[in-house]
Amino acid sequence: PLAQTIAPLRQLILNVILISVPLALVGSLLLWWLALTITRPLWQLAAGARALDRAETAERLHRVKAWYFEAAELKRALLFGLNLLQERIGRLNRDVQTDPLTGLGNRRSLEFSLSLLEAEGRDFSVIVMDVDHFKRINDGFGHDVGDQVLRRLAELMRRCCREGDVLCRTGGEEFLILLPGAPLEIASTVAQRLRICVQDSAIAPVGGVTVSLGVAQWQASGAEQPATTLSKADRALYAAKRAGRNQVSVSQAGD
Repeated sequence: PLAQTIAPLRQLILNVILISVPLALVGSLLLWWLALTITRPLWQLAAGARALDRAETAERLHRVKAWYFEAAELKRALLFGLNLLQERIGRLNRDVQTDPLTGLGNRRSLEFSLSLLEAEGRDFSVIVMDVDHFKRINDGFGHDVGDQVLRRLAELMRRCCREGDVLCRTGGEEFLILLPGAPLEIASTVAQRLRICVQDSAIAPVGGVTVSLGVAQWQASGAEQPATTLSKADRALYAAKRAGRNQVSVSQAGD
């Protein structure tokens, strides 16, 4: 009969299915694990590429286990591109906060430093400096010579100030120095040293210039805003100019 004829065949097919299904399942799991192992570094590198602007991205990329050639080359290229990007961003930040003529900080640098000191609750003193009769230099010798004078003043400021002080050019012939942690007495001493250094330095072809300076202090324990302290230093500067220039005027507490 037909049923007896095909019975062995049915049993054979059933045996093949019973044997092949577990093997297929094990093979599928093995292929899934292998595909996951191969693609995991690519996923991690892709996540790093989407977060190149974050500070921790470099460390995350270094932790990626790129165990085969293609992933290792992609990791190397991403790290190289990240280093190049961070270098350019750092250069742009420096350019944005730097005065191109003197190499000192500009108003952006000043505002950033003030906000940082205020956030840290750290006392500071400020020196505001202005070149005496700078318009006469520009009118008599030309703007190129005026620029030379400003660059020379920037060099003298670096020489007379402490490491860690913030040096800025805030206007045409106006300069400002932040002295973090310095009391009023030290700031006054620095201002006097700078005034004498400028007075005694020959600047060709002008011969020499003088500066007037105003000094004030900001204390984190008080209620005064940093902008108010800068205004006090400005008023002290104009007091020095009214007193005859080439002087240091100090704004005392309560002024």
